[in-house]
Amino acid sequence: MKKTMLLLCMLFTKAAFCQQADLNKVTFGFGAGYSHTFNKVYDYSLTTDGNYNLKAQELSKNAFVISSVVMVKLGKIFVDDGNQLFKQNTTKGVAKAPADLLDRMSVNISLNLINVTSDVAFNKSIDGGLGLGYFLSENLQVALFYDITQKRQLRDYVIKSYENLPVPSNANTVYNALDPNDDKLFYNKTISGFSLKLVFSLANKKDK
Repeated sequence: MKKTMLLLCMLFTKAAFCQQADLNKVTFGFGAGYSHTFNKVYDYSLTTDGNYNLKAQELSKNAFVISSVVMVKLGKIFVDDGNQLFKQNTTKGVAKAPADLLDRMSVNISLNLINVTSDVAFNKSIDGGLGLGYFLSENLQVALFYDITQKRQLRDYVIKSYENLPVPSNANTVYNALDPNDDKLFYNKTISGFSLKLVFSLANKKDK
């Protein structure tokens, strides 16, 4: 009976060990969450009454954002059959220890794909951020990012000189439409902010 119990224990231990899986150091995934910008961003238009007066409307600093994310884990961890995270031990015979705060952390790089404010907008420029993530489980983490983006904005002198007035295009005519690609009027303004996201990582386990 004792031999049978010992054999069963050995088989159980071996099976549990086989079900353990090391996690990849670098993984890819998607994140979604709340973002906030520190700088003011405006949308511009010309009135349709024939006067073509310049109008500027401040946009919301808050948005819902969806991003692609690359994660680099700071610790070496594995997941057991109960989906618990543990440190990787290199010494044989040492009991597995639960992953601590640093082991669960990762350095993340994000590329924003979609911004949702009053409408849905796919990013046409390269916007993203750098942040830290904390793995709650094998595939799910919460992450905080410092974000940098660029927006086409009217030059300061244009706003100061012509807000609520027509914008002259030459000595005799005024603009009847605004083209963000016109560098005489617009420039690339760097916008900074932060975002808090839930990130789901894909293909997190190493191949055997």
